[in-house]
Amino acid sequence: MSKKILIIDDEEDFLKAITIRLNHTGYETCVALDGEEAHKIMDKESPDLIILDVQMPKMDGLQFIRNLKQDDRYKNIPIIILTAGIFDIAGEIETLSSAQDFLLKSVDNEQIIERVSKLL
Repeated sequence: MSKKILIIDDEEDFLKAITIRLNHTGYETCVALDGEEAHKIMDKESPDLIILDVQMPKMDGLQFIRNLKQDDRYKNIPIIILTAGIFDIAGEIETLSSAQDFLLKSVDNEQIIERVSKLL
């Protein structure tokens, strides 16, 4: 059985590219455009790993992590933060420390697959 990855990002081109790459590698994927949509998906799907952007509309990635870690059903799901944005890292260090990995979107697909494989 393949592992399921939830990808949360508001950039649709990025979602398409990373979904194709992960599917090609043998992972099952589901996608959300923001944290609110992701919570709805998680009520139906149980991902083995989450790839998460930080800066998104409605509910950003940091609020999504805070909500996720308060729910016993989901608090142990590994998270890879993958972002191109600039934000106050010092002000969010506690929330960011909940993630298992942190990458910039400029990273190539092979590095993303490598990090996903290590966590799964």
